[in-house]
Amino acid sequence: MPIMPQTEGEPLDLMAAAEPPHPRLPAWLLSCLLHATGMVVLALLVRDTARGTAPEPDRSAGIVLTQTAGQRTRFFSDEDQEAAAEAPAASATDATEATESMAAALPSASQLPVDLAGVLPDNGSTAGIGAGTDLSSALPSAGQLATGPAPSRSVGKGNKTYLFGLEGEGSLFVYVFDRSDSMNGYEGRPLAAAKSELLNSIAMLEATQQFQVIFYNHEVTVFNPNPGQTARLMFADDATKGLAEKFIRTLPATGSTEHMAALLRALLLAPDVIFFLTDAADPQLTAQQLERIRRTNKGTVIHTIEFGPGPFPGGDNFLMRLARQNDGRHTYVDITRLPTRHGSKM
Repeated sequence: MPIMPQTEGEPLDLMAAAEPPHPRLPAWLLSCLLHATGMVVLALLVRDTARGTAPEPDRSAGIVLTQTAGQRTRFFSDEDQEAAAEAPAASATDATEATESMAAALPSASQLPVDLAGVLPDNGSTAGIGAGTDLSSALPSAGQLATGPAPSRSVGKGNKTYLFGLEGEGSLFVYVFDRSDSMNGYEGRPLAAAKSELLNSIAMLEATQQFQVIFYNHEVTVFNPNPGQTARLMFADDATKGLAEKFIRTLPATGSTEHMAALLRALLLAPDVIFFLTDAADPQLTAQQLERIRRTNKGTVIHTIEFGPGPFPGGDNFLMRLARQNDGRHTYVDITRLPTRHGSKM
C-alpha cells in the first residue's frame, strides 16, 4: 500500500488511513423509505379506528316538491309521484274486475221472464192502494201458496146477513145446523123452517163474501161441491149459491145428536160469524166442552138459535152460555108457531 505523504502541520491518523470509507444511501432512496414507513403507520391507525365505529347507512338523495295552500305546506317525493301515477291504473283495473263480476252474476237475456208485463200489476189494479198501505198483509204466505188462498176477513167486511132475526156482520160466515131425527117433529116444520131461513140468509150475501154450510147429527156433513178437495169457505157467487141450495134441500133429518164435532169443524175455518141452530135440549154441552170451544175460538162470533116447543122456559141453558162466552146472541123459536107452508116447500 502506498504511503500518502504527510502534509506539513497535519497529524497522521493511522486508523483512518487503515479503514476503507462506508458507502452512503442515495437521498432519493432514503426519502422513499421514509414515506413508505409513514404510509404503513397511517394505514394501521385507520384500520384500528374503523373497528370501533358503526357502519354508516347509504343515504340517497332526491328531489322533493312542495305545495303551499294558505298556511299549510305539503311535500311530495319521487315515491309519492310514482304512487299517484299508479293509482289511476289500479282503480281502473279494480273497476274492470268489479264490472266483469257483476256481469257474471246477472241473468242473461234468455233467463229473464218471457213477458214482464204479465207479471207486474197495471195502474188499475193498484188504484185503491194508498202510499201508507202495508202490502205484506195482502201477499200470500208459503203455506197459502201450497194449499190455496186463505179466507180474507177484509173483502166484503161490513156487509150483513140475518138468520131468525140475529144479525151477522162480516165477510166470512159458517152455518152449523142440527139435522137429527127430532127436527122431523111437528110435521117436519122445524127442518123446513131451518132450511128456508138458511137459504134466505145465503141469498143476502154479496159475491165478495164467503160462506160454508155444515149439517150434523151424530156425524158431520159439509157442503163441498169439489169432492176431490178439502171443504173450505166458498165465495157467494150465483153459481155457488145454486149448488148450496141443491145441497141444503136434499139433506134429510135423521140420526142422533152430537154438537161438539160440528162446532170444532166450523171454528177451524176461522169465520167472522157462526150461526148455530139446534132443537136438542139433550145432550147439552158440558162446562168443559164450552171452555174448550172458548179456547179454540180465535175471534169468531157465535150466535145460537134454539128451537123448542111452546114459550121459552127461561133459565140459563148451554146455548145461552155458548153465545155469551163467544160474543154472540141467543134467540128462541117456538116451533109450534111455525107456519106449515115451510114443510110443503122442502
